[in-house]
Amino acid sequence: MKNSGFVTGAVPPIDPGGRIHLLFSVGDCADARAAVTAWAAQALALGRVATTVPNARADDVSRFVRAARAGARVLIAGPRREAMAATAAARSAGVLPCEMTTYVTAADGVALFCPHCATTRSVDAAPGAVVACGSCGLDLEIRPHLSGHHGTYLGAVA
Repeated sequence: MKNSGFVTGAVPPIDPGGRIHLLFSVGDCADARAAVTAWAAQALALGRVATTVPNARADDVSRFVRAARAGARVLIAGPRREAMAATAAARSAGVLPCEMTTYVTAADGVALFCPHCATTRSVDAAPGAVVACGSCGLDLEIRPHLSGHHGTYLGAVA
């Protein structure tokens, strides 16, 4: 698939090479639901199978991915925090980066990993900001490094 990372802006197209498309709307977001509807229409127009999962949670993504056949394409749409968690669940369930696209509809905060105390928490900030770790209290700069496997941004001691 061409779009293997996090995408913002216009809704990206589906991968026409995929025969099965798993389409997840996360975060109870109207823009995410609209993206999934557009993806489903594209898949059906190409004669492909499209499974849509509205208001999906990370465990829903994991369950559907584990049950999917090889070569399925996974498309996730929703606010950044929820989309990151769903992407991490898909990756943990075996989806390759080239088999998925994550469309971020809103930048509402991030999951942040503290390398000092090895905790992850949700923060209402963006990469480049400095926040205090809720566990150990260290000031952390949110680095632009995003772990698709964990669905978190890395914090560096500021």
